[in-house]
Amino acid sequence: MRVLMVIAPTPGTDLPTVWAKRQIDSLNALGVIVDTYVFHNRRSFLGLIRGGLELRRKARDFDADLVHVHFGAAQAVAGVLCAGKPVILSFCGSDLLGNYDEKGRRTWSGILSGVLSRLGALGCRRAIAKSEELKQALWLTLLRQKCAVIPNGVDLDVFRPIPQGEARSLLGWDHADPVVLFMDRKGAWVKDPELAHAAYREAQKTVPTLRMYVLEHEPAERMPLFFCAADALLLTSRHEGSNNTVKEALACNLPVVATACGDTSERLQGVHLSYVCSRDACELGERLATIVTARERSNGRQNVHDLAIDRIALRIKMLYEAALVGRQDRGTLKVHCE
Repeated sequence: MRVLMVIAPTPGTDLPTVWAKRQIDSLNALGVIVDTYVFHNRRSFLGLIRGGLELRRKARDFDADLVHVHFGAAQAVAGVLCAGKPVILSFCGSDLLGNYDEKGRRTWSGILSGVLSRLGALGCRRAIAKSEELKQALWLTLLRQKCAVIPNGVDLDVFRPIPQGEARSLLGWDHADPVVLFMDRKGAWVKDPELAHAAYREAQKTVPTLRMYVLEHEPAERMPLFFCAADALLLTSRHEGSNNTVKEALACNLPVVATACGDTSERLQGVHLSYVCSRDACELGERLATIVTARERSNGRQNVHDLAIDRIALRIKMLYEAALVGRQDRGTLKVHCE
């Protein structure tokens, strides 16, 4: 099977992001031959036309069986209209849920992105949503019926528990204070850093030595060390698709305190010393204090085995195969991992 994957690349390059590279490698291991394509100008009508024609040429020259477009919006519509091959669309979060400015107002570009994503879904052969919330954001029952919920997988060989002292030594942390991690994105409203910092201050009332480490531009290869060195991960997002950081933290047995966004409630169900909270700084801070006082690891790793990257790759391959069967099956698509 030959799949042309339309990706959002690592900034400044045409190379896949780390998570996309891991997905490609896992599909390669199952015998799926993957090549990639990047829309270089998705923000102009002319750029989308040129990009769509180039995508069609590449799909033809590569002899692709399918075109898999990651992220919706304009490139989803261009892919469906121009690929000349059956198209799979992956919806990741803001493409359906929208973008917001620093004051929490939905942007016009975010509204347009949502409309275009849903229009693209009308013409795709199959779709993937990273969470049930995203799937339900599609307009029509027909669209939801051809959409499978498949989160990004976790490389359990990369994200694995190591002793906290060893991780701290490798990071150069020369203190024994408890640490909470927070993943920010340039102060993005959707991540709600103000709530995160307020929760941290509340936790400090009980645990004055608590430190907060904000992750923003750390190299991917160092992330497992942070998850093993810290005592908790804090997620205060207003919405998410399926947050990769939460799954990776669980794979390292790092306790998590999170708001009910995306699939966090599902991910944290049954996980020791991990909590889903309301959007209240006092409650979040209290739960953080409980975790860092205990100084224990969670049992999160046993809850993410079904999300191992090889098992997710198998589910994606099964969806590809279902897409190539044709359009005759309009029933609800169920993709299982045997």
